[in-house]
Amino acid sequence: MRSKLAIGLLVALSIVLVACGPQAAPSPQVVKETVEVEKEVVVKETVEVEKEVVVTATPEARPVAEKYSLFYNTLFHGGDAQAMERIVKKYNEAHGNTQLTLAQGQWSQYYAQLTNAVIAGNAPQIGIVHTNMLPEMYPALMPLEETPAGNLLEAGGIEPGNYIESLWKAGEKDGRRYLIPLDTHMFGMWYNRDIFEEAGLDPDSPPQTMEEFIAAADAIRDAGYAAFHPAEDALPRKLRRAWMVFFWQQGGELFDEGYTQATFNNEQGLKALEFLVSMVQERSWNEPGTDGFKQFTAGELGMFVAGNWMYWTASESDVNWDFAPMPVFFDQPATWGNSHNLVIPKQPGGVSNEVLVKAAEAIKWINENSDTWGIYGGHIPAYKPTLESEELQESDTWQGALAQFADMASKGWVHYPITHPKASQLNNAIQVYVQEAYNGTISPQEALDKAEAECNQILQSD
Repeated sequence: MRSKLAIGLLVALSIVLVACGPQAAPSPQVVKETVEVEKEVVVKETVEVEKEVVVTATPEARPVAEKYSLFYNTLFHGGDAQAMERIVKKYNEAHGNTQLTLAQGQWSQYYAQLTNAVIAGNAPQIGIVHTNMLPEMYPALMPLEETPAGNLLEAGGIEPGNYIESLWKAGEKDGRRYLIPLDTHMFGMWYNRDIFEEAGLDPDSPPQTMEEFIAAADAIRDAGYAAFHPAEDALPRKLRRAWMVFFWQQGGELFDEGYTQATFNNEQGLKALEFLVSMVQERSWNEPGTDGFKQFTAGELGMFVAGNWMYWTASESDVNWDFAPMPVFFDQPATWGNSHNLVIPKQPGGVSNEVLVKAAEAIKWINENSDTWGIYGGHIPAYKPTLESEELQESDTWQGALAQFADMASKGWVHYPITHPKASQLNNAIQVYVQEAYNGTISPQEALDKAEAECNQILQSD
């Protein structure tokens, strides 16, 4: 009995120990630890949200730099390059903590160089773009109201109402602003008053019509001078512009409205090119390949088509010169023209917001001081307070030529060149053959046939 009882007590005790002992240890482990693991998952989700906030939020403010160096590239050369040098020098003298480094003069390669600089991540902070080049160049430019630094028009204090309305409107592409207008410029006619007198012409009555012009040019030729140069230094693009002026004065348009095909190989285009070619091939008013700038400043040329930028070059010469609006050679007034605009090219990563704001502020300052651009560069400022300033309108530049340029612009004479994403290719296709015709290598009709075919091929290619 005792042994059975002992055995029974031992069994019962074992059951009690088994029931109480082992279950006390895992009780804080099974359920509670599972809950804590779930909480850790929640913490991981929170970390993911924090990462998204870091990406989208404004970065921590950078320490403000003590000095800023902005690179400013232009395509100016000659008189207007000197004028821009004056402006930049004045800016640097007035701004101790921000300095502009100016690079100028690569006209023929400028747009390719600017595009390549953006692609390479080495773009200048400020550049120049012609209005007609916006469809081709906008991918390389910052939309000024949508930048990493926000709206640069607001940040830089640039007010749209301070600019000539038509020039301001031309600076948008697909609802985004890329251009801040600097000026408008165009072709007009410069002439030598002394040669006019020697040829028996009235220097106070320059020719205004085709009949008057032919008579004046023949008289100057017969007096032993080069009578006329239609295109500055006769570079291919200048000869193309001269032909365009004659074409536009007949009411012609180079392409249809949708730029699906060329529309210049017609009676108007042929008449314009035959007149241009006749100047050197038949009428002996000049010779192919001559540089009108050099001829005019040497006192050897009677009449000369050139842009606003000619003013300072003419003023520094010994020529007794004068200026007149572009003659109306054909049916209606028209002259070639365009506008320069200040831009901020796309910047590489790492360029601070402060640099972008400084660039916008510099653009504003350049326009506020563009009376220098008008007085020394001969351009019509786009910034209205400057255009209307006494300093500009009482200057010798305004009295000598710029007032007449401004009058042509206000009367709607200015015709903009090709405005298309492939403008460079189209211009080149035309000017190559215009130059060949001018030089007597091919006939005017052959030139138009070739230019038309090449332009249509460009427009139809992807």
